[in-house]
Amino acid sequence: MKVLRAPTFVALLACGIASAAHAQGFQLNEIGSCAVARGFAVAASPCKDPSSIYWNPSTTASLEGWSVYAGAAAVQLGGGFTADTSRRLSKSDAPLAVAPHVFVNYGSKDDRWAAGIGVYAPYGLTSQWPGNFPGRFEALKASLMSIYFQPNVAYRFAPGWQVGGGPVFGYSHVELRQSLDLAQQFAAPGLTFGQLGVAAQTEFARAKLSGSGTAVGFNVGVHGSIGANWDVGARYLSRLDFHYDNADATFSQVPTHLVLAAGNPLNAPPGTPVDGILATEFAPGQPLSAQKVSTRIKHPAQFQAGIGYSGLVNTLLEGDFEWTQFSDFNRLPITFSGPASGEDRTLIENYENSWSIRLGAEHAFPVGIKGRLGFSYVKTPAPDVTVTPLLPDMNRRNYSLGLGVPLSPRYTLDAAYLHVDTSGRRGRIVDPAGIAAPTLDLNSGFYTLDANVLSLSIRANF
Repeated sequence: MKVLRAPTFVALLACGIASAAHAQGFQLNEIGSCAVARGFAVAASPCKDPSSIYWNPSTTASLEGWSVYAGAAAVQLGGGFTADTSRRLSKSDAPLAVAPHVFVNYGSKDDRWAAGIGVYAPYGLTSQWPGNFPGRFEALKASLMSIYFQPNVAYRFAPGWQVGGGPVFGYSHVELRQSLDLAQQFAAPGLTFGQLGVAAQTEFARAKLSGSGTAVGFNVGVHGSIGANWDVGARYLSRLDFHYDNADATFSQVPTHLVLAAGNPLNAPPGTPVDGILATEFAPGQPLSAQKVSTRIKHPAQFQAGIGYSGLVNTLLEGDFEWTQFSDFNRLPITFSGPASGEDRTLIENYENSWSIRLGAEHAFPVGIKGRLGFSYVKTPAPDVTVTPLLPDMNRRNYSLGLGVPLSPRYTLDAAYLHVDTSGRRGRIVDPAGIAAPTLDLNSGFYTLDANVLSLSIRANF
């Protein structure tokens, strides 16, 4: 007895994949503790460490000998959702996320060329909500982490001017968990369980999707000095086109403890447990059996340019402009296999390009310690109609500070703290459910979002 229609559910799950990916509006910039402390304004006056392989690949030509830079940033997300009607607050319970980075560089003794490799995470997402969150049918958890591997070569082609870059090899993994609402499922052709009196948001199953993909791109940069006190620099990280082929979708049943009434359209005896009928839908080959879903997600390109000034005693000042091409999330093709085979679709997205203003300062104290400050403002790429539990993205203000402490002639410890502040934003907790495109009418509450980041890195020179 068929009581569920597979495409109805699996299409919802596919929407979740796409949303989890374009929730990369929470772009990870926490690559290198020095850069974090300086508000990411390092394209023109770079940190004197190999993290420049990412921030401006050309500037590694000024690093002499062997140098290694390794560390991690711990990101703790906070925030919640307050419903308009009940005023109930649901707090996010996202776990602590850690983004590592490792860079190795060798610069020639004449400062003409350098070669190295970097491993870093420029995009990532972790959003998670408690099991009783009313928006759990949109998302309980969304996690995406993308790791880039970048070999790099830099060359000084004229006094004070250098270029550099290299290919980028990317690996990305996505995971989505969400609840399924029995009220939206079909009990019979043209008749949903909701029409039979099942209350909305009656959870009968949970779904988990996980998949991985790879992609190839490049990162290039240029840097130059203008006079004794001014520097300019720019970098471009290309788009990486990830294919998540054969992602795994699995389902687990959640008891509802409901029973059928007399005269039900399923022609089952009164008192028949609904859970027993639903159990058949999880059997192999049935709508909620394990199956495959594939999609293609474009990780957007980035461009950053800056100007630095070093005319003050022992002090660097810099301002940068950064642009990210989130408009690549326009159309997302979804391909099904298993019970939903043949129900391919293309999701229409409306993300816009985002930008940020980055300001940073560094002062070297006589004892060898370097103090750093930074601020950046980030314009969200998410339109008002796609602020969801997967990532309630919004404009952000980042405040940072940090220190560089020499431990010995060869080793230096960099530490940074960054706080992400927002003003909050209205959003939704339900899927459009058949509507051609989401509308502002679906927004039913207010999201808040904040984050605290602690970054630690060790630099070693040989």
